[in-house]
Amino acid sequence: MRRSSYRRRPLLCRRRYPVERREVSRRLCIGFLLAVLALAGCGGEGPTAADGTAHLRVTRDRGASVLIDVDVPAGQSLLRALRSETKVDTRYGGGFVQSIDDIEGSARRHRDWFWFVNGLAGDRSAASYRLRDGDIAWWDYRDWSHDAETLEVVAGVFPEPFLHGYDGKPRPAAVRYAPGLQADAVRVAEAIHADDVAPLGSPVPGKANLFELVQGAPHLTARLRKPGSGPSGAAGFSFSGSVGRLLAGDFSRGFESP
Repeated sequence: MRRSSYRRRPLLCRRRYPVERREVSRRLCIGFLLAVLALAGCGGEGPTAADGTAHLRVTRDRGASVLIDVDVPAGQSLLRALRSETKVDTRYGGGFVQSIDDIEGSARRHRDWFWFVNGLAGDRSAASYRLRDGDIAWWDYRDWSHDAETLEVVAGVFPEPFLHGYDGKPRPAAVRYAPGLQADAVRVAEAIHADDVAPLGSPVPGKANLFELVQGAPHLTARLRKPGSGPSGAAGFSFSGSVGRLLAGDFSRGFESP
C-alpha cells in the first residue's frame, strides 16, 4: 500500500440500478459516448514536471477507510493517474470505472466508485478530466442508494474547492460569520483567499463560494448553494468549532465532519 503525508489537508462512476429496460439502453448509449472520450483522454503525451503536482486519494465508505493517499503528476487524466497507482477495471469502453484493486462496483448492492476533484463531484468520464497543479482527486467506494443524485460536494478536502476550484477555475469566495466570530472569520478568509467578509445575513454574490461560521456543535459540512448545478455551481460550507484546528487540517477527512 502506498501512502504519503496529506499535506493540504471525487464524474462519479454513476451506476443506476437497472430496474427498467430503458435505463439499460440509456447506459449503453452514454457508455459508447464515454468510450470515445476515454480513448481521447488516454492518448497523447504524458505529464511533465512543468505540469506540477496533484494529489490522489482512494477510500471506502465516504472516506472512513483510506486505501491510497499519494501525490501524482498533474497534466494527466484522472483515469491515467488512478491507473498509475492502482489496478483498474473499466466498462463501456473505459467510460466507467468498475473496480479498483479488485474492489468491484455492483448495481444490485448499490455500491460503486465515485470521483471528486477538489471536493466537487465530477461531470464527465475520468478519462477526460485533466488534473492540474494543486488538484485533489478523490475516489470513494460507497453505498449510493440514498444519495447518488444529491451528493454533489464533500467537505473533507477543505480548503478546497476554494483554492483551485473545478477544471482549473477557482471562484471568488465570501465568508459570513455569527456574532462574536469576526476574528475567526478573518483568519478563514485569509486561508481561502476571500475578500468578502461580513456578518451572517449579508448578501452573498451568486457566483461566490460561501463559508459560514456559526455557533453550535462542532461540524464541517458542504453543499451546493444551488442544488443540481453540478461542479460548475458555487459551493457553500458551514463550520462550527476551533478555527485553529480547522486551518491546521485537524479534522475528519470524510465527506463531512464529524
